[in-house]
Amino acid sequence: MSLNNKWWPWAASALSGILLALCFAPWELGSLVWVWSWPLLAALWYSLPEGLSLKQIVIRSFLLGYTSGVIFFSINSHWMYQIWKVVDFKIAGVGAVLGMGFYLGVYVALFSVFAATVGKLKLPPLEKKQPGSGKKPGFPMAFDLATGKDLFGQSLAVLKVAFLNGACWCGLEWVRSIAFTGYGWNSLGVALKNHLMMIQFADVIGQLGYGFVVMFCGVVGFATILRFAREIHVYQSMRPHLDFSIAVAMVIALFLYGFSKVTESQPENTVDLDVRIMQMNTSINDKYNPDIKVRQQIIWDYRDLSRAFLDNDPCDLLVWPETALPTVFSWESTFTFLNEEILKGEDFYLLMGIEDNDVERRLFNTITLMKGEAESFQMYSKIHLVPFGEFVPGRDWKIPVFDWIFGKVITQDFERGTSYDNLILEKDGTKIGIMPLVCFEDTVARHARKFVRDSPQILVNVTNDAWFYDSAAPHQHFATSLFRCIELRRPMIRAANTGVSGFIDERGSIYDRNSKEKFPRIIQDEATGDTYIRGSLPGIVKVDLNPPMSIYARIGDAFSIVMGLIALAFFAWWVVRERKAKR
Repeated sequence: MSLNNKWWPWAASALSGILLALCFAPWELGSLVWVWSWPLLAALWYSLPEGLSLKQIVIRSFLLGYTSGVIFFSINSHWMYQIWKVVDFKIAGVGAVLGMGFYLGVYVALFSVFAATVGKLKLPPLEKKQPGSGKKPGFPMAFDLATGKDLFGQSLAVLKVAFLNGACWCGLEWVRSIAFTGYGWNSLGVALKNHLMMIQFADVIGQLGYGFVVMFCGVVGFATILRFAREIHVYQSMRPHLDFSIAVAMVIALFLYGFSKVTESQPENTVDLDVRIMQMNTSINDKYNPDIKVRQQIIWDYRDLSRAFLDNDPCDLLVWPETALPTVFSWESTFTFLNEEILKGEDFYLLMGIEDNDVERRLFNTITLMKGEAESFQMYSKIHLVPFGEFVPGRDWKIPVFDWIFGKVITQDFERGTSYDNLILEKDGTKIGIMPLVCFEDTVARHARKFVRDSPQILVNVTNDAWFYDSAAPHQHFATSLFRCIELRRPMIRAANTGVSGFIDERGSIYDRNSKEKFPRIIQDEATGDTYIRGSLPGIVKVDLNPPMSIYARIGDAFSIVMGLIALAFFAWWVVRERKAKR
């Protein structure tokens, strides 16, 4: 089969990029994740002309994949355009979107090179019925009964390339999650976020491991269609499809595992933590407004709304979002405000995100926990900083290119914290560890798992997605954070200045299984579902006194790393073999 048309492969590659983008917010057509790869695979397997050199195959497949990747990531990261409002320069917004697309598209391009070479599907020829044998092929034994040849050869060929392509995609998603501080958003597994039964196995293989599952099943699905067409043409009937059966069995096994996890009884030994989340929906323009009266109003708004609830409905833990107050924690005025206006020596904890300076005037992005008085504080300083958001890479280089571009916006770099210690609060004589995650740290699984301890714990994420205004960014961010709860089997409290604030249980669900009223435990407008609002949300978090230590918490992304190494080994073997063949 060879379709040497000049335009259809590029259109097919573009279509794959569009289909994959539709799987995520704001479109949320997650079911497309099983079929998005089909047009790209068709272009890679059936559009390369015969007689191309190895170099030509690599270049053409790279460009086909790059087309798909740039389109996917540019659409997927369209919210980056909102950054222009911060710098007041629209070209910067366009540049941010295209920059994300041009860089991240490389990963799809590398996958495409693999799929067009090592991972190319080469189905064995079908055995035709011999004249005069008197035997008629039929299901399930669609082969020549006289010779008994090749019952599962077709299926084994498909299983091989499905495994290799799944391994390659999975490994590349892992590399993407660590390269240049990492960007693990919107991996294939995230598209399944609404299918709780399917994603519970993340406590073994992690969010990234689902890249293998989805790509494996996608390749098998595409190959099944190709095989049906060939078999009907040759036999007017079908052969056994072992590959399809294995893919279906994989999905069923994941579903059954998920069903067992979602329906298992709740732990008997728990502590109920009464929590209230505050979402003030503060504009980024107000937060950094040069008018001190505007910034002061933010501070008084936190006081008024917080005390209104504390005075009438006390809680164990009050949670404010990232950099909630436009001030610095170590300032005397901040301590005075917290002690006299918020804490007042009362019996509750306040957990807040706030900037802080040390004696050397270095700047830190922190989560700070207090009870009764500000002097009781425990502090975590953010470790996983965001490039071009919290620091400018290469500011001290001899030729500081990035500093020339971003230096006026990011006038001072944040410093990295060093400690993975939990913050500790007490309830009913039990010490509960808070696993603190600031901003995008809840999207970095390898970082979050370093906080896991064999003791009662909860995850807390404070974030400020106001930089991207009312866009898809907060929803994509939230979708990724769900997987931390499943991977580590710890519930999460999430306080966003704007975006999605709420409670997530250890199954990745935003619903309370103990409540008769089934409503999502997030802050949103009841009529429109809009989360870009000011509000408050109370909730009870059940803290397991004997929490499990998941396999993922113990071994991290070992599955994805092994898959990537397998794919790399096969690619290296293929390169060596091809070079020897040309000598």
